[in-house]
Amino acid sequence: MVHQEGTAIVDGEGKPLRLRGVNLGGWLHWEGWDFSKGADISENKIDAGLAGLVGQDAVDRFHEQMEEKFITEDDIRAIAGDGFNSIRLPVNNAILEDDDWPYVYKDSGWERIDRALEWCETHGVYVIFDLHAAPGGQFGLPPSNPGPGKPKLWRSQENIKRTVALWQATAKRYKDRTIVAGYDLLNEPLPPEENQFVGLYQWLVPAIRRIAPRHQLIIEGTPFSGKFSMFSGPLSQNQAYGFHMYSWLGDNRQKKLDEYREASRAHGVPLWAGEFGDNTYEIIASTVAMYEDLANGVAGGWSFWTWKKVPGKWPALAAITVPARWQAVFDWINDPKKSPRPSAEDALKGMEEFLDAVRLENTHGNERMMEALTGGWRSGSKPLYPLE
Repeated sequence: MVHQEGTAIVDGEGKPLRLRGVNLGGWLHWEGWDFSKGADISENKIDAGLAGLVGQDAVDRFHEQMEEKFITEDDIRAIAGDGFNSIRLPVNNAILEDDDWPYVYKDSGWERIDRALEWCETHGVYVIFDLHAAPGGQFGLPPSNPGPGKPKLWRSQENIKRTVALWQATAKRYKDRTIVAGYDLLNEPLPPEENQFVGLYQWLVPAIRRIAPRHQLIIEGTPFSGKFSMFSGPLSQNQAYGFHMYSWLGDNRQKKLDEYREASRAHGVPLWAGEFGDNTYEIIASTVAMYEDLANGVAGGWSFWTWKKVPGKWPALAAITVPARWQAVFDWINDPKKSPRPSAEDALKGMEEFLDAVRLENTHGNERMMEALTGGWRSGSKPLYPLE
């Protein structure tokens, strides 16, 4: 298995491994800003809005079609061909479990993940599982897909039990898969109190380890994967710290890297940047350069957000051209007071057009973004995706 060796990550043969990759946001977990221009909405809100326009049966079919078309083996082949060696796979717990049927896991969800692992094995791309949306939501913003009202994970013992059980089921199913480079246990957690957060990990980590002792565990800090001072040391052998880095509110990247490096050294665990991106080409290129500088201690590597999306304020890597009807649907869901309500016919057409737009062959590769991500380290790899 890929595993920790001090503050480094190594492959199954013990050779140093730096995981350079991309997130597959938008596939098994939805966020409005990846699907439209400017709609900061969760998957639950998208579903509810679409159901109000076209009915729940049509929404269910749309989910199935999106899971079939948004990411295919062609995407994994292209990711590998562009020189990346890993993907981070954000998963909404709803892919595997319905709130009305807790602890009953869906074959359809497992099959999606199984297929992704098979593609990645074929093309030599490691997979990092990421529980992006836990039962109830681990914070109140769209990425955790909270339901109505306040986040429920930290206020519900039942949802905490469901989170632990879901990871145990995942570990049981994939404990022998060497293509799995790690389990990213909880995306950007934001508990009311840090002791609740530490307490969850103290329960969750041993529960996984009883089933999967060999896979690497990735621990994100709080708030929003931003610090690790609540931990006095590693929670497990074969562990890494996963951090996220966005600089929209000011450029404190070096300061944060210095903090992460000190936590890594003090606790003897590797660092891995699970998310960064959504910024200018210059900021992205310089961020990669910082990660590649061994002095900053990010020996585990990094994963860009995200492989495929609708470009908005910031440029995309594989850019989806958003159909006008689909954007109108999102504008109404996002703010029905400011945008006209689309007809059911227009909404269905918009959904159909978006399903076509997300196919890899219909997206637009951004060579400038690729250069920002790979210019400092890629050599000799020939992109298989036709970049423009």
